[in-house]
Amino acid sequence: MYVEFNLPIVPEMRTAVSNYWVQHYFVGSPSQNYQINALTTTYMRLVEAAIIEYGLGSTALRQVWDDHASMSFLNAMARSISHFESCLTDMHRAINAYRRLRRHKSIDPLSVYLADQKPAFAADGIAGPVRQMRDDIHHLEEMVVEGRISEGQFIALIPSGPEIPHPTEQGQTIKTFDRLVIGDRELTFTNIAAWLEEMSAVAVRIAQYGSK
Repeated sequence: MYVEFNLPIVPEMRTAVSNYWVQHYFVGSPSQNYQINALTTTYMRLVEAAIIEYGLGSTALRQVWDDHASMSFLNAMARSISHFESCLTDMHRAINAYRRLRRHKSIDPLSVYLADQKPAFAADGIAGPVRQMRDDIHHLEEMVVEGRISEGQFIALIPSGPEIPHPTEQGQTIKTFDRLVIGDRELTFTNIAAWLEEMSAVAVRIAQYGSK
């Protein structure tokens, strides 16, 4: 079997995050409202964490086949799964923080500043599937701990994708890892990467607001 990957790269947002923390701790918080500041800090922290976990998961998944000749590929797959599970959990939490921040009842200037744009990741059509997969990850863990798992049932999120016959080599196939699957649910790496990039762009806007 030949293996290919559709794993878009999501650049880390070190500059924006660094600027935010410098402003927050040495110049002043972006708001006079403690709840707004708490939501903002939570969003910035979790978006950065989600992007880092996505990158670590991608690296580990590629390493599975780099190390396929040795037993260490099993460790790489386990790391990949854990990183992607953390990524989705952090994304879900960041989306919740952003939605509350943008619609905060105080009508804080920062909320107003963010309300003029409607990022796709905050809409139900995206926030919902991310939440559902995150919930499945946590519920599956509960089932394992409580002994409610069925024989042969998957016990974790798994990277997966289509497998097709090789066009020139008889009996060979090409498998493309392009998604994460848990039960009947799946999210493609292309979509996850696009949502993370949009979340990163919002984080940059927040950092720019704090530096005005």
